Amino acid sequence: MNLEITDSMLNDFYECFETGYDFEVFLKKFLEDLDFTDITVTKRSGDKGIDLIAYKSSILSLDIDPEKYIIQAKRYKNTVPVKEVRLFKGTSSYEKRIFITTSNFSKGGIEEAEDDASRKIILITGEQILRFYMDHPEKDYVFEWNPVVSAKKVRKVINNNSNKKEKIGEFKESAILRLISKNDIRTKILPIPIEIFERIKQYTKYRVRIQGEEKELNINHDRRYFGGVTEVYRKQGYIDYQGEEKKKSYWKLDEKEKKVLIEFE
Repeated sequence: MNLEITDSMLNDFYECFETGYDFEVFLKKFLEDLDFTDITVTKRSGDKGIDLIAYKSSILSLDIDPEKYIIQAKRYKNTVPVKEVRLFKGTSSYEKRIFITTSNFSKGGIEEAEDDASRKIILITGEQILRFYMDHPEKDYVFEWNPVVSAKKVRKVINNNSNKKEKIGEFKESAILRLISKNDIRTKILPIPIEIFERIKQYTKYRVRIQGEEKELNINHDRRYFGGVTEVYRKQGYIDYQGEEKKKSYWKLDEKEKKVLIEFE
């Protein structure tokens, strides 16, 4: 679809977010739509310029660990200046980096993002976000067509991921989003997010609370998953699931209690 992304659309998109944190919550869904997994919105302070963490497999057909990406998000109405890109580039981390904004980047910022191949930053603009949803109407939750940016639809995305009035909303807000595939359900395994697995991999079993019910599950270290979840999937109505859309699970690790907390959606 070759419809023009106008300045008015970009302004309307910016106005959809009351705060920068709202934009970060929105990007959790955007990254999911880009096929990232293990997506986390970081704490609101002390994040050292890292607003989200996500993983992505560059070779989907091979059983290898996905690559880690650190992401900075800026709700900007005007062009993002070069100093912001330089600050993000200077964070003491060597994971792949993405800088996402509601607006666009200055020429200097673009050059700064590309001038060091070992620390190159992927830049994503507000126009590119809108273009993505315009070109993928099956995933669109941004536009009212003709097209007009819909604050109501965008707000629904934010509320669905952070509304504390929802049953698991407060839990979801700071949890790791882990997608469960039809194959995971068929083989009756529960893939563990990398950020959590790295902190419990010394154990062979671990206590897990799923939807309020606790059990001790075996850890498969070679494939990074919990086994023995047949009954869990049955209770969720997943065993006979034939759809292609991945199911959502939200994870937290309580190291003090030595327990993994999981909620399904």
